[in-house]
Amino acid sequence: MFSFIPQVQAQAAVPTGSGGCNPGLGGLNLADCLQLSNSTHVSSQYNSLGFLINLIVRNVFWVAGIILFLMVFVAGFQFIAKGKQGIEDAKQTATAAVLGFVIMFAAYWIVQLIKYITGVNILI
Repeated sequence: MFSFIPQVQAQAAVPTGSGGCNPGLGGLNLADCLQLSNSTHVSSQYNSLGFLINLIVRNVFWVAGIILFLMVFVAGFQFIAKGKQGIEDAKQTATAAVLGFVIMFAAYWIVQLIKYITGVNILI
């Protein structure tokens, strides 16, 4: 399941004299002035830095998985299409892909281990 950050659209300025969403008055809090596509304020959805970090980490894992797949595909293509030089290039590409997978796998399990030891829910 992809969980990209929802689209943000500007909310109309609040006509109160207490600052509201008028950038000319100073003290502007964008999280209270911007709305998501379902008309909820950004500040009510993304109320902590931890939530935003969890969202970014989940999407980074998806992107890393897609890059890993593409690297394996490219290595196979190099192996088949380029002859002897392609075999060497394919070995280097496949080695980089496997190393990237190992790093990604280790990072995920380190986060899970920290979660287990501390009891803090790092990844949702």
